[in-house]
Amino acid sequence: MLVVMKGCKESEKSIAHVTPKVERVPLSSLRARRRGKHFELMQKVLKELAELPRESALKLPLGPYSAKDMRSAVSRAAASEKIKISTTSDGENLYVWKRL
Repeated sequence: MLVVMKGCKESEKSIAHVTPKVERVPLSSLRARRRGKHFELMQKVLKELAELPRESALKLPLGPYSAKDMRSAVSRAAASEKIKISTTSDGENLYVWKRL
């Protein structure tokens, strides 16, 4: 954002830059990884997926979440663990299973 001072002669015009206030922090003071709002639920889902027998699927109630949001969260969690999954939903539940 540029601000030109009024009432100054042409040669005395000054330009003020507005910069955000920033500060430095050591990386060691930051959390090692981001834990989103679905973190604990996704940990439970991954544990269940690891123990899931072939030809079975997990049935996850959607509750307040949309199928799209839940599918995205499960897909990200599974991809981080290198688990290949497939999903489908019926409007009330999301079904997740390991791909063969």
